[in-house]
Amino acid sequence: MATMTDCTLNGAVVDIDAAIDMKDTADSTPDFRCNECNQPVRPHRSGGHVSAHFEHLERNPNCSQSHVAS
Repeated sequence: MATMTDCTLNGAVVDIDAAIDMKDTADSTPDFRCNECNQPVRPHRSGGHVSAHFEHLERNPNCSQSHVAS
């Protein structure tokens, strides 16, 4: 299950709610990065049975924060 609720943007830690707001109001997609592996991530809203979270753009099996398909 996806559980990453913060990331890095320009060297600062950003929580999921702020990231969703930024994504909604930005002219271009902000460069959100995983705190652990520094790979690109994107924010996802809550829905269904999943709370708001970040997901890697590409799965990274070497990162503990990378969502594993079930």
